Amino acid sequence: MKRIALLALAFCLILVAGCSTAPTVSPETPGPSVPPVSYAQPSVLKSGNYSLISSIDHFEVDARGSGKYIVNIYYRVTNTGTESNRLILYSNLTDKSGLFHGGLGVSHGGSGAQTFILDPNTTGIMRDYVTIDTERDYSLLKKGGAILDVVYADQKAPLDPIANLTSRWTLPPSIFS
Repeated sequence: MKRIALLALAFCLILVAGCSTAPTVSPETPGPSVPPVSYAQPSVLKSGNYSLISSIDHFEVDARGSGKYIVNIYYRVTNTGTESNRLILYSNLTDKSGLFHGGLGVSHGGSGAQTFILDPNTTGIMRDYVTIDTERDYSLLKKGGAILDVVYADQKAPLDPIANLTSRWTLPPSIFS
């Protein structure tokens, strides 16, 4: 009987310890195999039925007070494929210290930037945004710039990135000044 009680107590302690630790969430990023290019260069993407040219149209930064900033990123996406599609883009900014903001299911309040239906040979512009919560975090972007990773998903499966459809750009500090 004591053995059962001790085993039950040990099980409860292990369960409580596992529930009290915060989960580690990493952003969905292209990874080191995709080298970043200058933010002024387009990203040519092909995967299965998807064929796109994605580029950064422009940026806007809104200071929201108490150290909070909204980084608005406007993308220009051209469907160079043969099928219509509707995409969702998720933006992730990583500063030089490795701190990331945004990502899959986080940017644009969790919904990402959504395109209208892109027929073949049409272009759409969409806005995504990433929230920077502290003045300290924003100052790191102002001093060192960032890497902007973008993953693309189909509207039919919004949290399931399309394999090999990723963009990676370097952003100079001047964008955040």
